[in-house]
Amino acid sequence: MNKTYDIVLWGATGYTGQLIADYLARTVDSSVKWAIAGRNQTKLEQVREALTAVNPTLADLPILIGDSQDKASIDAIVAQTRVVCTTVGPYTLYGTPLVAACAEQGVDYCDLTGETLWMRDNIDNFHAQAEQTGARIVHCCGFDSIPSDLGVLMMQEHAHKVYGRYCSEIQFVLWGMSGGFSGGTAASLLETVKKIEKDPSIAKKLANPYNLVPDHEPDWSHADQDSARYDEDLRAWTGPSVMAHINTRIVRRSHALQDWRYGADFRYNESMRMPNKTTAVGFSTGYKVGMGALFIPRLRGWIEENVLPSAGEGPTAEERDNGYFRNKFVGKIKVDNGAITIFGEVSDNRDPGYGSTAKMLGQSALSLAFDDLPARGGILTPASVMGMTLIERLRGAGMTFTIRHDI
Repeated sequence: MNKTYDIVLWGATGYTGQLIADYLARTVDSSVKWAIAGRNQTKLEQVREALTAVNPTLADLPILIGDSQDKASIDAIVAQTRVVCTTVGPYTLYGTPLVAACAEQGVDYCDLTGETLWMRDNIDNFHAQAEQTGARIVHCCGFDSIPSDLGVLMMQEHAHKVYGRYCSEIQFVLWGMSGGFSGGTAASLLETVKKIEKDPSIAKKLANPYNLVPDHEPDWSHADQDSARYDEDLRAWTGPSVMAHINTRIVRRSHALQDWRYGADFRYNESMRMPNKTTAVGFSTGYKVGMGALFIPRLRGWIEENVLPSAGEGPTAEERDNGYFRNKFVGKIKVDNGAITIFGEVSDNRDPGYGSTAKMLGQSALSLAFDDLPARGGILTPASVMGMTLIERLRGAGMTFTIRHDI
């Protein structure tokens, strides 16, 4: 079906949306037909003006106007494009009509959400329809959760190619990073907290390691690490990962969407490296206390006012350029006389949540638009639909995906 645009960037006037627009302006050539979209014509024109300073050929970049709560306008935008790339959050509040329109019309979609409760609602409500229409709805195409999801895929493809079998377990460790977070990320976190306050049963759903695999019984032996541990393979102390409740669920959904090919007993978890035991214990305690504070309205109000960034705020250009992240993976391959250990790394030299995320989401949109991918629809994951193809794209864009045989 012929469409006017290859990609429409929805939410181009927001903090992250402008970064994605800038990335596309610097990356794609005139053969890519794309447009920016949002609610405010004047702000979109300002974004286009800034993009033109980067790439003069974008002086006439198309602008589309719509509103998340106006179905007709969303339907009209979706009807014009092959792929919708969206940064408009909190997705729980503003994202569902766009997912619904893409699922109905068979249009591909990618986003940056880390809101697993919302993703589960989408699986329940739109997965079957998207399977029928062929819409590839791909959540978590940024720092949540491409390094985790594609890192596991890289490890497993290597294990199977070299050793003829998959890793029975993989541990991810955030080895180091420098970066900040934006008002949009803060708003998504606070919205989740408020939902749990209204319905405490949601907390158990959020904690379920298999929340994004509807037919899988909860298996609490896969619960996220919540205390200090010493990693013998990496010879380092670790503490809880602040993103494990998102990334591990995406990895497990990828496994399910790939027909459990790594085996029913495959285990995956995440943690963060700590400099020593004292720091690991202190961080673990502080993390629990900090999360608990968000459920005390007076403390939450103080944190929101004095700690968290406001809407539209985020790391500066200098902070984004000087940021980085480095993730390590440890994989165990069962063999007759024990286990073979392999190591992997996924890293980049930009702020993870924004500089690098712009790259990851931008390349995800381009992959959906132009790469020869599986013709499957549904609520999918980066690994289950873009897979090694996206890894190669991101390598070409400067990210590191590598296998090592030592730490």
